[in-house]
Amino acid sequence: MAATAASLALLDRTPLPSPATLGNSDRLSQEIFSILESNFLFGASPMEAPYSSSAGRVRVLSIDGGADGGLLAAAALARLERKLQDLSGNPEARVADFFDLAAGSGAGGFLAAALFARRMPADEARDVVVKNRKVLSGHRGGGMLFRRSPESVFRKVFGELTVRDSTKPLLIPCYDMATAAPFVFSRADAVEADAFDFPLWQVCAAACGVGPAEVASLDGRTRLRAAAPGSGGGGASAAVANPTAVAVTHVLHNKREFPFAAGAGDLVVLSLGGSAAASPAASLLRPSSSSLLRIAGACQADMVDQAVSMAFGENRGRNYIRIQGNGIAGGETTAEAALAERGVESVLFRGRMLMEKTNGERLDGVAEQLVREHHRRLESKTPVVLVKPSATPRTSSSSASTLITVSTNSSSSESP
Repeated sequence: MAATAASLALLDRTPLPSPATLGNSDRLSQEIFSILESNFLFGASPMEAPYSSSAGRVRVLSIDGGADGGLLAAAALARLERKLQDLSGNPEARVADFFDLAAGSGAGGFLAAALFARRMPADEARDVVVKNRKVLSGHRGGGMLFRRSPESVFRKVFGELTVRDSTKPLLIPCYDMATAAPFVFSRADAVEADAFDFPLWQVCAAACGVGPAEVASLDGRTRLRAAAPGSGGGGASAAVANPTAVAVTHVLHNKREFPFAAGAGDLVVLSLGGSAAASPAASLLRPSSSSLLRIAGACQADMVDQAVSMAFGENRGRNYIRIQGNGIAGGETTAEAALAERGVESVLFRGRMLMEKTNGERLDGVAEQLVREHHRRLESKTPVVLVKPSATPRTSSSSASTLITVSTNSSSSESP
């Protein structure tokens, strides 16, 4: 109630354009809900925090989990990296060089960790995803690349790396069965204490719902129970299918690492979704636990997409780019076909609207933005991001919100 009252008070103090000036009531409704949504989620109105061109924009990469096992996201990242190499003139350039933070759920968590902690080429990461789609989408059947067990996929890729080893801020949401609550694995927390640093292979396996029954921090003080194996798969990523809101909130409330990010206008967010799956109506004809989880995950991803799009307001066309299958053709869609499809945009109260450009063309536009920002920073003396180099006594925003949800040694034995 307090948050709602504060939002309404802000609306009373904010002069709104008249419907005649805006042209129609749809535009007026969008302005009103953009103010309310942004103030409720982020604590500030986009009108109160204009973009500061001298500071630069924080570049955020968000990658969904989903039923396609990360196929579209992996293909999009491979195309993006090739375009970045071409525009920058550096054949060794990597996706991680052009982003300040990565967030990923499910298969997206694997991709984010592979690119930011392993510095794996995007083409190589795509090959791993293609060969192990079932594992990355939450099924325990052996992958084509590693046949012994699902965990071996992640062990082979990450070895002894931990969350702290990521070169830049990394966020991977998971679901803790012991507390029935989400938990965010965060590099910002990992560099502060071993109690929040976890082996990356366990983190990614847990995010996909195929990991060991218990995930423990390096010092053993923090323990989580991953989604139970054999429960249909996908439950872990369905809880937080679209991590964009997690990433944006982390940036806007982490002034130590992102001191100049005051509002949505100070961010450039690339959000990668999945290929369109079979229609929900078809899935409900023969309902199963896995089909219901897929529907729940897709619904959560779309709701986050629309909420974040509203929060960006007039900046969403340039500062918030969402890539996903349009779902018009129905049935299974290959990743390459989804990149050739026209993009879709969330419209207030009206679902999705087809855009003029294809997903691939929009990715090329993002690459141009990222390269321009990269060159601008090379000429600027003001750092946009200050990545934590070592442990500090201060807890970050993500740990402050999740400390109450973790299972400890003393309490895990009492959990059902």
